[in-house]
Amino acid sequence: MKKTLTVLVLFIALIPLLSYGQNNQKNTYSDQFIRDCIVEVFQDQADDLVFNSSSVRFQYLTDFMKKQVVVEYRPEYSGKIFESTSDLKLNNKYNINMQKDDSYNESTFNPLKYELSMNPLNKKIYRISSTDYILIINPKN
Repeated sequence: MKKTLTVLVLFIALIPLLSYGQNNQKNTYSDQFIRDCIVEVFQDQADDLVFNSSSVRFQYLTDFMKKQVVVEYRPEYSGKIFESTSDLKLNNKYNINMQKDDSYNESTFNPLKYELSMNPLNKKIYRISSTDYILIINPKN
C-alpha cells in the first residue's frame, strides 16, 4: 500500500513536468526586444509615432507582443494548411527595406512587421514561412 501511494504521489508530481516539456510556446519578449521590433518597423518615425509621451501606441504594441503573440514549434502540424507569413503583406510604410522571414530565428523574428490581425475575435494561426513554427495571435482578454 505504501509503495503504491509513493508511486501515485510521484506520478502526480511529474505530470506538470511532463506537460511543461510538451509546451513549445515562445513568447518571452523583453521590453528591449519589443522596442527593437518597433524601431525596425517605424524606423526614424518611431519616436514621433510610438515612443512619444502622448502616444498610446507603445503600450498597445507592448501588450500585443506580451499578451497575445505566441510562437510554437509544432512539427506535428507539418501537413496542416495555415495562412503563411510569407503570404502576408509587410508593414513597410516607414521601412521600405524590410523583408519577410524565410526561416524562424527566435532572436530576430518580428511579428510587428507583418500585417496581422492584432485584435482578432478568435485565435488566428499562421505558419512562419514554410517552417514548423506557428505564430498564434490570441484575442484580447
